[in-house]
Order: sequence, then C-alpha cells, then structure tokens
Amino acid sequence: MILSITSNPAIDVIYEMDELDTNGVNVVDDVYKTPGGKGINVSKVLDLLRADFMVTGFIGGSNGDYVIDKLDDVNIKHDFIFTNVDTRNCIRVIHGDKQFEIFEKTNKIDSRFERTFMSLIQEIGKNYDISVISGSLMNGLSDNFVEETMDILQDNSKIILDTSGQVTKKVLENNYKPYAIKPNFHEFKEIIGLSEDISSEDFINKDSDYLKGIFSNKLLDDIEIVLVTNGKYGAILKYKDNLYKITVPQYKIQRTVGSGDATVAGIAKFLDDGESVMETVLKAISLGVLNARVYEVEKLDVSKINEVAEQIDVELL
Repeated sequence: MILSITSNPAIDVIYEMDELDTNGVNVVDDVYKTPGGKGINVSKVLDLLRADFMVTGFIGGSNGDYVIDKLDDVNIKHDFIFTNVDTRNCIRVIHGDKQFEIFEKTNKIDSRFERTFMSLIQEIGKNYDISVISGSLMNGLSDNFVEETMDILQDNSKIILDTSGQVTKKVLENNYKPYAIKPNFHEFKEIIGLSEDISSEDFINKDSDYLKGIFSNKLLDDIEIVLVTNGKYGAILKYKDNLYKITVPQYKIQRTVGSGDATVAGIAKFLDDGESVMETVLKAISLGVLNARVYEVEKLDVSKINEVAEQIDVELL
C-alpha cells in the first residue's frame, strides 16, 4: 500500500485566454478548477493506475471542503487533518504560448494540528510499504516536519521525497536518507549547492566525468534512487553506484504541470508492485511524458506506458 502525504494542498485554477489586458477587465471563457498540490496530483495518477493508496495532509475552510468533495466524487481515499487555515488557491493564466502563475501563501497553521497529524501517521504508518512526501510545506509547520514524519515511517516504509531543493537539502544534511528523491534540475542545483550558471539542456549533455563528479556529492550517499528530471531533455538517474542518462521521446507538449508528480506516482506504484528499479524508472518517466501530452491529468492514458517506455533511451555513463 502507498501513503501520499501533501502538507500544502491547493485548488488549481487555470484561466486560458486569447487576449490579456493587464490594465483592464478580462472575461474568461475557459476555466479549469481542480484539487491540486503535489501530493494530490500524485494521488490522481495513482488512482488511474488502480493503486492501493491513501492521501493525507492538511486542509481547511470552504476550499478544503471543495477538495474533499471532489476527491469523494472519484472515490479517492483520504484522511486529512482539518485546520484553522483555508486551503490555498494556485492560479495559472495561459495566454497564447505564454503563462504566469499566482500562488497564494496560507496563513500560519496552529501547532496543534501538526501534533494531530503526527499522531495519525504514528497510528497508520505501519500499514504502508511506500510513502510519498511531496510538495511545499504549509506555513507554520515546524522546520523538522519532514524529518519527524520520516522518523515515524522509515522502519516500515520506503520513502520517496519530492519537495523543494532547500527542504530536501536540509533533510539530507540532517542525515535522513529517503529511499528515493526526484528533484528537477533547478531543485537538484539547490540540493548540491551547484552555483555554476548552466542551462538544463547543457547540464544533461555534459560528459560522463563531469556528471559523475556532480553526483558524487556526499549528500546523495545511501539514497537508492536519485532521479533528476529535466523536462523534454530527459533525466539523469543515479542508482546505487551507477549513473544513467535517460533520453525521452519528443511529443507536442500540452502542459508541463504535474509531469513530475506523475513520475513520482509511477515510482511509488511500480516499486509497490515489485518491479525492478530500472523498469520502475522507465515506466515512471513514461507517465511524466504522457502527462505532458494532455491538458488534464484525468485524460492521461496509462495504457500507453509500455509503448512510451520502449521509446526511452538509457545510456550508462
């Protein structure tokens, strides 16, 4: 079974506009609204994969009610801590080939809700073989929220961590080692402290000696899977002592939002199924590719996972 933890859920609102007047009134014809936040996005893909899972975290207010109602509509199992803070909105405006985002910052959560959450994890954690901790931390949570959660889970569960570069770096510096991490390129730079001015395309095309040097960073020791995703440029995988360059097939991209979450869902599901690490990673990346081809995650066609995986090239560095 899989536990998906999202401390900072959201309602994702997408406005798609033919014209945008930054000094006047804009009327939006196409509005897409759905529960979001990384852990919920992971859960949506797990649901498509028919995984055995539950999602938990913190919600509140009328937005929290909306999240619960929508998850109930599609029978996604959940056990959230209802708080004194209204769940945030994340607004994305798409105008032609350009887009911008407005992410609300929540008010501070009361510490008693964090204690309630830890009690819940203490109670249910032993039931889950895989635990995913993903997304940003809700305002007001303690600095060691991730570490404390891992303390409870790590004896019984393989932990997949996909949060900000700064939070991941702090967790690793405190010698907490998840089973897998899946940063994107920019988060990875934060984790290892890479200050070099280098584009994501140039990074993935660096020679093997350069990449081996980068991935020899001590913070990455004792992590079974380090998967650095890089959008259409593919990914770099560190698995045990080996390094692999992964090149993905090129398709017309409908959206990039949620592709990393789809990949994380794949890692969780296929590990839970007992797949090998390499097979898990290939299928997980295929989910990320398939997500980028559709406008809504609900339209992601999981029947094409193997078809896409066969088009992925893996090079041992």
